[in-house]
Amino acid sequence: MTIKTKEITVGLGQLMLDPNNYRLNDGADHIDLTTKEIVHRQVETQQRLIKENISDLETSILRNGFLEVDKIVVKELDDDLGEKKEKRFLVIEGNRRVAAFKSLISEYYDHREEKFFDDFPEQLKEKYKRINVILVEGSEEEIKDYSYRLMGIRHVSGPRQWGGYQSAKLITDMVRSGQDYKKISTLLGMRPAEVQRRHQGFQAFMQMKNDPEYAERADSKLFSLFAEMVGGNKYFKNEWLGWNSEKGLFENKENLYRIYDAITPRADNELEVKNPSDLRKFSKNVLIKEVRVQLESGTLLRDIDYDYDAEKRINKIKSFITHVKKTSDISRAELELFEELKARLEELLEKEGGQQ
Repeated sequence: MTIKTKEITVGLGQLMLDPNNYRLNDGADHIDLTTKEIVHRQVETQQRLIKENISDLETSILRNGFLEVDKIVVKELDDDLGEKKEKRFLVIEGNRRVAAFKSLISEYYDHREEKFFDDFPEQLKEKYKRINVILVEGSEEEIKDYSYRLMGIRHVSGPRQWGGYQSAKLITDMVRSGQDYKKISTLLGMRPAEVQRRHQGFQAFMQMKNDPEYAERADSKLFSLFAEMVGGNKYFKNEWLGWNSEKGLFENKENLYRIYDAITPRADNELEVKNPSDLRKFSKNVLIKEVRVQLESGTLLRDIDYDYDAEKRINKIKSFITHVKKTSDISRAELELFEELKARLEELLEKEGGQQ
């Protein structure tokens, strides 16, 4: 069967929000749901979408009406409820707009009087009964492929872009459906290397999500760090963390856990690595053997001792001695530091003297 699309008119109540909406995904796998299960999850899905900040859409609908410049895209649901009611349609594209409209109807409809409040716009009182949508018809695989392409064009490379995690989830689903990086890059209008980075970043995130010790700390907000882990310098990714492209995971668990601890809060709620820039600094430091040893032993990035080279230390000491010789008047703050330095030097000299 070839994919077909046509415009139809439906009531707002016939539109079912998608519980598997990418905006709501927090690392869970796609779940195949029956019509009954989809219907029963509508309240929960509506509440989750409201948390995605749809107030701007509600305001826009109240002011400008329910515009159909980009029409809602749907597929027909099977009637497995045994009811002889109007057909139901699952929203493929436009879940936030539908959720916003449903939220307004709920807010402005007086169920006791069975009528809308007077301040609800007249055009919306009629519009919710007749919404023009695009119905997609075809086999399950054809509709799925169409959905991937549509969401990719609108939300990955298009004007209303998702966050990195959602786009990576979509790309991963496309890979699982049998599409390669080159084909996906053509469909989404991005370089194959970027498609690979997002896919591998998602795999790396899911590795943490599936780790019994760290699963609770795996938040989709960390995705940009995982994308940096697989897209940064090759030594850090392939040698130090042991990336296995066939399995889609890091094999050096000890070093991987070192990174997990760095990107999640410690006991004092401080973060060692807060953003991709910090992680790039971490990965560059791994290239230096003397610094790498410190990081692997648990030394925090901010506490790294870069004076591991004896010659560099001697040059710094000589430079400081030259500075002291030129100093005449010193402030109280400087004097306190000199006193601290004096005490430390006496400790070192006494220690060295005792060893001779």
